[in-house]
Amino acid sequence: MAEDNRKDISAEKALWLLSPRLTVLVTTMNKEGKVNAAPFSFVGPVSIEPPMCYVAVGKGKDTEAFAKELKQFVINLVSEDFAQKAIDCEAKLPRGVNELQEFGLHMWASKKVVVPSVKEAPATIECELTEVIEPRDSDHLLLIGKVVWGTCRFFKEEQKPDLDAMNLIMHVAKGHFRLVGNRIDYERKKLCQK
Repeated sequence: MAEDNRKDISAEKALWLLSPRLTVLVTTMNKEGKVNAAPFSFVGPVSIEPPMCYVAVGKGKDTEAFAKELKQFVINLVSEDFAQKAIDCEAKLPRGVNELQEFGLHMWASKKVVVPSVKEAPATIECELTEVIEPRDSDHLLLIGKVVWGTCRFFKEEQKPDLDAMNLIMHVAKGHFRLVGNRIDYERKKLCQK
């Protein structure tokens, strides 16, 4: 057996091992119709039936406040062609300033929610906020959304999104990003029912 040459790393750097993660631009809107857009990479599914997902956002951010007001948010997938503009939306602007307009992106009417989508996004996931979870001692909270609609521009087969064609951006840490890599197929074994 080969010698194990692992070294210890800090707890913060250990989180880097859970990367790369999908980069998304989350849009929300308040009751006055002001739109907020912010990039996140702590995002993923939590349920298949019903379809549900989460976005972890920093506490006290406009994304949290606006999502709680209208009980809706849209997850806009970020592709390479507009990634820098999407990441620019992280800038600290006064509350109510529309980051999309500020950084040259465009709003697009969503299908099932009033919160707009991002026109440049190759795919979107429209969500109704069902729950906000605040993990103890965490600097983030989880917005849990029931998926009510989705859109996608690129398909390989009928109703199967083509992830390669979308050129999606993945976040590693800080300013480090990657593109989605090559597809690899493995057989998944199902456990026998007794």
